[in-house]
Amino acid sequence: MLPNISVLWFVDCDDPAAELRSGVSIDPAQTTSFIEKAFANTEITAIGTSDLGAAVGGADNRVFAAHFGSLAVLAGHSLRTADPNELTAYLADLGVGHTWALISVDPGADIGCFARWDDGDLHRAFAGTSTSIKIDAGLPHPFEGPYWAGEHPQPDAGDDPLALPFHPGALADAANREWFGFGFRESEPSLDPARIPVTVYRVGPDDGRDQFVESSVPLTGDAADVPEVATPEAGAEETEPIERVVAPAATFDAETGDQTDAQQERTPGPISRYFGFRGRL
Repeated sequence: MLPNISVLWFVDCDDPAAELRSGVSIDPAQTTSFIEKAFANTEITAIGTSDLGAAVGGADNRVFAAHFGSLAVLAGHSLRTADPNELTAYLADLGVGHTWALISVDPGADIGCFARWDDGDLHRAFAGTSTSIKIDAGLPHPFEGPYWAGEHPQPDAGDDPLALPFHPGALADAANREWFGFGFRESEPSLDPARIPVTVYRVGPDDGRDQFVESSVPLTGDAADVPEVATPEAGAEETEPIERVVAPAATFDAETGDQTDAQQERTPGPISRYFGFRGRL
C-alpha cells in the first residue's frame, strides 16, 4: 500500500541517514524559529509531540516539524504540489540547510513526486501518475535504475499500454529510503519513522481537536519510553478517549502499489493557500 505522505527535508550534514540512525533529539528553540519562518504571518499552534510515522494520513491542518541541528523536517499534506519548482523560492527564504528534498505520495490522486535541491538549485524532480509522467527534470539517480528497468512493476497495471514500469509513489518512497535511510512503506529495523520525534502543529483556528494528538515518542527521540495512558480515578468525570496516532506498520509490502478505495475531498493546504502555489493536488 502506498502511504499518504508529504515531507520536506532540510539537510546540513554529509549523511542524513546516519544522523537519523544515531538517534535525533528535537531542538525546541530551532524548531520554533523554523516553524515561524515556514508559516510567517499564519496562525500556528503547537499541540503536542508525536513521531514522523504519524504524519502519514494526517489532517490537512496539521503540520509535523522538527529541527535536529544539522537536519530538519517538515511534513503535512499542505506541502503537496504538482510542480516542485514552485517550492524553490519558498525553500530559499527559509534559509535552512544546503540540500532540500521533497517526498510526496498521494494515493487518492494516484500521484507520486520527489525532488532534490542542492545549494538552491533544483537538480532532480519527478512527478507522475500510474499512466503518465508530469515532470521529469534532471538526471536520474542510480537508485532509480531498477524502477525504470521494470524491476518494480505496478501490480494492477495489467495490459494497460500506458502504464509506467513502476508507480511514481513507489519511486518517491525509494528516494526517501535512498537519501534518509527508510521508506514509509517499509520500515527498516535500524530506522523506523516512528523513532523520529516531531512536534505537531495546528495551522489556522482551533478546530476543537487539539486533544486528539498522542505523544508516542518523547522529545529525546528515545522510542523505548512510551508514555502510559493514565487510568481515571473512581468517580472522576469521564472524557472522550484520546484518539491514538498509529505509526505505519513495519510489514508494508515493498512491491504493492494498491491505492485507497475512496478519494478524499481536498481543500487548499496552508502553504498553498498562504503562498499561492498553483500546483496543489
